[in-house]
Amino acid sequence: MAKEALQRAIKGLAVHDVYLKHSEFFTKDGWDPKRPDDTSLVYQFMTGVEKSEVFGISEEAEASVKNFFAVYIKVGCRLVSESDDLKSDNIFAQIEASFVSEYLLDKDFDASDEEALTAFAVENASFHVWPYWREYLMSTCTRLNLPKVALPVRQFTSRE
Repeated sequence: MAKEALQRAIKGLAVHDVYLKHSEFFTKDGWDPKRPDDTSLVYQFMTGVEKSEVFGISEEAEASVKNFFAVYIKVGCRLVSESDDLKSDNIFAQIEASFVSEYLLDKDFDASDEEALTAFAVENASFHVWPYWREYLMSTCTRLNLPKVALPVRQFTSRE
């Protein structure tokens, strides 16, 4: 059933826009990535759907409303001490961002099909955000003088 719902959404949605909505980053006070110490550091990553919504935009020239589906995706990366202790002072750097991926709904798509929209948000939207996150992460690491993180060109799911 979930696969059928996802297929309904794939057929009824077209990528319209992807953009950065919010970002935050920092490096630990007193730590300089150009002067490494004996601390062994590792990267941790996160990604997830924050929310999604359907909205309409009136087009006066055509006297119609175009419906869109927006998916808000939060992604992040942090550089932490390799120790098992996850205290905040073990976070040496952190980069987080929220992206919005917008889709135009086909005129025949049922905008109230929550099952299809949820399946699409969870299963597909992050693939459209991935290249933007990949570039943002790499350029922000460069600006912060952090070790560069080259995410794969393609996002892999837990099923692959």
